[in-house]
Amino acid sequence: MYGEVLGIDVGYGFVKSFDGQNEIVFPSVVGIGRDISYHSRLSTYNSPLDTLSLTSNGKKYFVGNYAIRQSSIPGRSLDIKKPEDINTLLLFLTALGLYSPETHQQFSVVTGLPTNYILSYQEQLMNILQGEHYISLQVNGRAEEKHLNVSDISIVPQPFGTLYNLVLDNNGRVEDRDMTNKIVGIADIGFKTADFVVADSLEFVDRLSSSSNSGMVSAYEIIAAMIRHKYKIDKKDFELDQIVRNKTIKIAGVDHDISDIISEAYYNLAAKIKTELDSLWDYRELDAIILTGGGGEALSEYLIPKFNNMMLVHDAQFANVKGFWKLAKNKNGH
Repeated sequence: MYGEVLGIDVGYGFVKSFDGQNEIVFPSVVGIGRDISYHSRLSTYNSPLDTLSLTSNGKKYFVGNYAIRQSSIPGRSLDIKKPEDINTLLLFLTALGLYSPETHQQFSVVTGLPTNYILSYQEQLMNILQGEHYISLQVNGRAEEKHLNVSDISIVPQPFGTLYNLVLDNNGRVEDRDMTNKIVGIADIGFKTADFVVADSLEFVDRLSSSSNSGMVSAYEIIAAMIRHKYKIDKKDFELDQIVRNKTIKIAGVDHDISDIISEAYYNLAAKIKTELDSLWDYRELDAIILTGGGGEALSEYLIPKFNNMMLVHDAQFANVKGFWKLAKNKNGH
C-alpha cells in the first residue's frame, strides 16, 4: 500500500504539486515564523495558500506568500545543493501537508532535480525526503498536527516530467506511441536553471543533456537593475513576481508600466538560451523541441521563432509535476 500518489516539484521559484485533481502552487519562500500580534477579521488574505505556517522540529516557519508578508527575513534559496538546504525539506513537507486531510497520511511521491545534479544529489535527497515526518501545519490560523510517511519516492531529471506527461495517460499507461519512437529535445526554463534533455525513444541521452544557470532569475536581475536605475527603488526577486506578472510597479500609489523593461530582459535571456541550445544540439537532428516550465511559457514568443521545430507544451508551468504524478501512477500500478 503506497497511499496518496503525488507529483511534487520543489522549484527555486515556486513549489508545484499535483494529485490527479488538485494543482497547488506557492512561492518557494521561507522565513522564520513568530506570533502575530493581531489577526484582522476583515483581512482579504483568506486563501489557504496565503497563510501557510509550518512547525518542524520545534521551529516555526512562514511559507510562501505569508513569509513574504510577515517574516522579517524571508528568503528564496537559490542553493544548487538542494539536499543541504533546509528550505527544500520545509517546502516539500508543506506541500505534503496540504494533501493530508488525515492526521496520519502515507505517500508515494515522484519529484525532480536539475539535469546536471541528478547523479550527484539524487540519493542524498531521497534519504532526506523519504520516511516519517512529524509537522504542524497552520492554515488560516488553524494548526493541525500531521504524521506524514513518504513510503516511496523517485527522483528524475526535471524535464522528463514533461515527457512523461505527454506520453502517459492519467492511469500511468503509455498512450502516445508516436512520441515513444521519436528523438525529442526538452528545454525546461525554470527560475534558477534552464534544463535541457534529449530523449531517444524515451531513453535519456546523457551526452546531449545539461543544465545552465540561465533561469528566469537572470531576467529578474536585469529587471531589478533597470527598475533601480529608472525609479530609484530596490526590489528583491520574490517581490518581483507580482510586478512581472502585472507588468506594472506601484510607487506612492501610482502604477507605472514596465512592460518595455520586461520585454528587454526576456529578449536578452532568450538570446542567451538560444546560444546555449545551439552549442548543445543540432536542432535538425531532433524530431521536436518541447519548450516547458513557467519560464518557457514566459519566453516562448522570443524563443519559438528561433527554431523551426520548437513548440510550447500545454500548461507549461505544471507539465513537469503532472508528469511526475503520472510516473508515480505507472510505478505503483494504479
